[in-house]
Amino acid sequence: MYAAGIDIGTTSICCVIADTNTGAKVNVLEKPNDAALPSLNGWDRTQDTDRIVEVVEGIIGELAAGWGSVGAIGISCQMHGMLYVDVHGRAVSPLFTWQDRRGDLLFNESMTYAAYMQEKTGYALASGYGLVTHFYHMHHQLVPPEAVYLCTIGDYVAMRLCGLSVPQIDASNAASFGLFDLAAGQFDLAKIEELGMNPGMLPPVAGAEAAAGMTKDGKLVACAIGDNQASFLGSVPSLEQSMLVNIGTGAQISVYSETPEADPGAEIRPFPGGGYLLVGASLGGGKTYALLEALFREICESFADAPPASRSFYERMNELAEEALREDEPPLRVSAHFFGSRQNPDLTGAISGINDRNFTARQLILGFLAGMADELLGFAESFPERLRSRITTVAASGNGVRKNRVMQQLLHAKLGHPVYLSAIEEEAALGAALFAGVMGRLFPDRSAAISCFQRSEANDA
Repeated sequence: MYAAGIDIGTTSICCVIADTNTGAKVNVLEKPNDAALPSLNGWDRTQDTDRIVEVVEGIIGELAAGWGSVGAIGISCQMHGMLYVDVHGRAVSPLFTWQDRRGDLLFNESMTYAAYMQEKTGYALASGYGLVTHFYHMHHQLVPPEAVYLCTIGDYVAMRLCGLSVPQIDASNAASFGLFDLAAGQFDLAKIEELGMNPGMLPPVAGAEAAAGMTKDGKLVACAIGDNQASFLGSVPSLEQSMLVNIGTGAQISVYSETPEADPGAEIRPFPGGGYLLVGASLGGGKTYALLEALFREICESFADAPPASRSFYERMNELAEEALREDEPPLRVSAHFFGSRQNPDLTGAISGINDRNFTARQLILGFLAGMADELLGFAESFPERLRSRITTVAASGNGVRKNRVMQQLLHAKLGHPVYLSAIEEEAALGAALFAGVMGRLFPDRSAAISCFQRSEANDA
């Protein structure tokens, strides 16, 4: 029996089919997420929901040879983003992604929409959170008149696979909308009503044992889970003794906790199947490295013949960073808050410690990578000592770590643990498949599923 995991990312969509008896990956297929919609507004980040469904259906069609043996389907998706559906369960809006910045626009003369909501409710909120986006829409009469529910893109894909009209949302995604009561495991309806929003538009929060539904051919579809939690499941060799560093478009550092320990330096996110994930989330991550790559490209365009747009500078940047590691030069100090933070969107980056010996391209690259690692390390230091003391392995996912040996070395040196790379690159899709296998009773529990799926030989950085 196979389990399939579909990961709906910001820039790509991937499906992994895995054998639940051996843990072997039967098939993997990834396609670009080309659903981004153009906009005249610099703060607008939307994607075409039905185009995303088309890509998912196309991937399933190409995997037809192994799809018949799939007994359970899991879905992971980019967190925080939201869309509206009508009474028939069809999208009546684009997907407003986690990168959307309308919540950072001014609600009144002194406060943004996100800041006003946070002060009014006491909940930590940021632009891109589903209910912040919805609050903005409500105040500008932008909620589609046909809209009955709001949901995540993962919930929407699950609905389409099962032919449903009412979405269900897993707590891992529900919490990413904001205004979610961790203790109750439900949205805080009183606070939502206090802000003038209709709580009836929120999708029902699924129980820990609930599935989204069944496909026409009898495959169980698990409720969609957050991509951060899915990456954790698909990357770590154990729940309790691993710390996950994920560097993709954004970046997160995460540890599992059985209880929702209060921690002002981290977000507390519900974990699929029970427990919590303590997460330090950066708005930069891979975008910070991309910012530097764009600078080098602009320099080449300004002073020499520009290279083809299809040629990436990242490989050469990584080589230069390795050269810089071998140099005995004082390092540049880079504060990598070039995109602000969730708590302070106006926070800016900085480069200091410059002298006549380290003001080079290779030292600048190394400084950026070290700054990205230091930002994540700052989050890790805020995790409770009880959790940090039991960590034996740093699991790494995302191309920002997997394809960058210098970042792996920096994380090893700064965190003091070996860096573990899972045997498969599509960690979130694998985690979704793992979760589906547990929900479909193909595994007795999460630990058994992790043991099975990580059975193949892993790389040790």
